[in-house]
Amino acid sequence: MRAKRDPDAGRDTSRWASLRAGAGAVVYNGAVSDVNSLLAAYADVGEKAGKALNDADAGATDNKVWYLRQNRLFERAADDAIATAEGIFKTCLFPKRSRVFDQGDPTRQVFLIKRGKIRITRLTADGKDVTVAVLGAGDIFGEETLFDDVPRMTHAVCIEESLLCTAHAEDLFALLSRNPILALNVAKILNEKLIDASATMEDLAYARVPDRLLNLFERLAGEHGVPAPGGTLIDVRLTHADIASLIGSTRETVSLEMSALIKAGRILWDGKNVTLPATLGL
Repeated sequence: MRAKRDPDAGRDTSRWASLRAGAGAVVYNGAVSDVNSLLAAYADVGEKAGKALNDADAGATDNKVWYLRQNRLFERAADDAIATAEGIFKTCLFPKRSRVFDQGDPTRQVFLIKRGKIRITRLTADGKDVTVAVLGAGDIFGEETLFDDVPRMTHAVCIEESLLCTAHAEDLFALLSRNPILALNVAKILNEKLIDASATMEDLAYARVPDRLLNLFERLAGEHGVPAPGGTLIDVRLTHADIASLIGSTRETVSLEMSALIKAGRILWDGKNVTLPATLGL
């Protein structure tokens, strides 16, 4: 029977052990070096990620302040008023066709539109949903809760995906009480809404349906119009029923009168939006 060969036979075992220990130390030190390098790399990535998050947070704050500055509520407002307001507003994204609030809702919140379009409607006694206003970027709504703790008298529905800033009425009222310019802006906004309501009532009393339609389209072009070939496109989609409720008519009458206006060249229609011809001076 052949004797098992000792792998260290004929070697200087002390030297071999030393070499193995040295090699192990090299491997160990190399591994430690690699681990340290990896940890350093992760630390660098973490530091950069943290900086990016901080920059993103700062950017989000700057972005909110920028949007607040564009809103009519903060027209001519001082920087410190806007900085204070930034703390009481939060930003919410609402999907298309979602309801912001319902008629009868007791919540007291005020909304600023950063982007998107909102339809304000009222439910009549016979169950009809009547459009009373169409709002866009820079507009404010729900401001009635600033002055009275009563249920909502209207619905607010997103015509398209909308980004809104919202604040509790109590917080915003406190801000207005400390900033006369902001309070004056709210008064101006309410006065403009009163003027629009008076103009609508005058149209209902004296104007024919075609004139009501043109007056409505001129107002919408001023609020939501964008330049387009041949005139000003009203960048908001309204059904004939919506238009009818805005001018106090019926859907059938609106359809007939709009067809007549299109044939006469008073308005342009692409199947989705109305365009007012440049000849109308818009």
